[in-house]
Amino acid sequence: MSCVVKRNKMAHTGEKPFKCQYCEKSFSVKKSCIHHERIHTGEKPFKCQYCEKRFIVRPSCIQHERTHTGEKPFKCQYCEKKFTVKWSCIQHEMNHTGEKPFKCQYCGKSFTRQSKYKQHERIHTGEKPFKCQYCDKSFSGKPNCMQHEMIHTVEKPFKCQYCEKSYSVKSKCKQHERTHSGEKPFKCQYCEKCFKIKQGCIAHEKTHTGEKPFKCQYCEKSFSGKRNCMQHEMIHTGEKPFQCQYCEKSFNVKRGCIRHERTHTGEKPFKCQYCEKSFSIKQSCIQHEMNHTGKKPFKCQYCGKSFGRKQNFIKHERTHTGEKPFKCQYCENSFCSKQSCIQHEMNHTGEKPFKCKYCEKSFCVKSKCEQHERTHTGEKPFKCQYCESSFCSKQSCILHEKNHTEEKSFKCKYCEKSHSIKSQCKQHEMIHTEVSLQTIRKEFQGENIPHGTMVSLQSIKSEFQDEVMPHGTNEQRKSDVDTVVKMELNDSNAPELRPNIYPVAMFRNVFADTDVVSDYT
Repeated sequence: MSCVVKRNKMAHTGEKPFKCQYCEKSFSVKKSCIHHERIHTGEKPFKCQYCEKRFIVRPSCIQHERTHTGEKPFKCQYCEKKFTVKWSCIQHEMNHTGEKPFKCQYCGKSFTRQSKYKQHERIHTGEKPFKCQYCDKSFSGKPNCMQHEMIHTVEKPFKCQYCEKSYSVKSKCKQHERTHSGEKPFKCQYCEKCFKIKQGCIAHEKTHTGEKPFKCQYCEKSFSGKRNCMQHEMIHTGEKPFQCQYCEKSFNVKRGCIRHERTHTGEKPFKCQYCEKSFSIKQSCIQHEMNHTGKKPFKCQYCGKSFGRKQNFIKHERTHTGEKPFKCQYCENSFCSKQSCIQHEMNHTGEKPFKCKYCEKSFCVKSKCEQHERTHTGEKPFKCQYCESSFCSKQSCILHEKNHTEEKSFKCKYCEKSHSIKSQCKQHEMIHTEVSLQTIRKEFQGENIPHGTMVSLQSIKSEFQDEVMPHGTNEQRKSDVDTVVKMELNDSNAPELRPNIYPVAMFRNVFADTDVVSDYT
């Protein structure tokens, strides 16, 4: 019997006669078993001819060598794009042809990949054939099941050749090794940028083309990156393969699980190089260090203002240009940030994908849902690093810590005062825009009141009482003033601003109409 016939037979019967001598895994093809065993032995017989890297299988070595030569032998027959791997080219060409050979028998939806098609059909059938061998959890997709099982086994067969770190996924190990070597083998074909990770390069290139090839199989949304699409789809399926080892919480993203576990352990591995502060998240540490260095690398070309965060800098520049690139797909509204647009669209769809696991409440923002769930659990994961206080939200903890450090990052635009809370700063700034009764009366005579000028209700009452209603007892005068002011507010349909602060224009009659005054003198 020929090898091909034997393989076909085993594919149907599910026979896997070749067993790994190091673990329990079995294979239908001998070569696959040999390749797998090299993960255990660390053998890498195929060496790159341009650098010191070695590989378990020859095809991986050939693909790697193309990152040195820049060779992309597989060209799209519809556009100028080229690829190092044939399958990537085939997948890309389907974007041009619209070919989707795998059709769902339940709803008619079609897919370019068989794996996606099978996973989609399981939504209809409810089938979750991939069972964790360590607990009772089941999954609709094999990759999610494998990632989940690693939580139990903590198996990390891929070791970094430069340090002691190990990884459960080969690609993650490779990415880590590049932090040692500084290698950035993936170059954008549209500009000069280079990347350590292939996926990062592909995602970047899509900013040039505007391409969003990864479509959610549950709704109409599209994504430029596969990982973003997969994470989004988990909102629909409710799958959360990464479970905290200290509590029952699960996460759809591994880094979210790692960050959460640090709230249990108190681990803060990222230390500020200028002070004693430590952080559980690397980005938080980088942002904090900028407070010491004063470094703000992103400078606005219109006003010179600088920012520590690129996203804040981009948002700020749009206040100058008026650019609102994110358009609501249901109405004419546009937004300067993607997140604002997404949240707005949920007002149309009524979508609230984040459901509380303890009650019936749903939320359109994940962080709001998590914060709400803590009202059930009593969890306060954010601990003040200066005292014993704990908080259920990160923002509350940050505000509290400023009481210890006396950090006041929000500066008044009119004077030298600073505040630790943004809302307090805004309220303070209104003091500068308040004006005296005498000034307002003069301005109204010339119809020259500045648009949007704000006035304190308390200052109106006190000055109006003294200057316009000098007669009667104190209580009578207060009552008379209240009557006039309330009348003005009712007539003007006062908007809800903050208590006791109103636009001056609402009190036009109070200051300009002598008949109103004469009624009370």
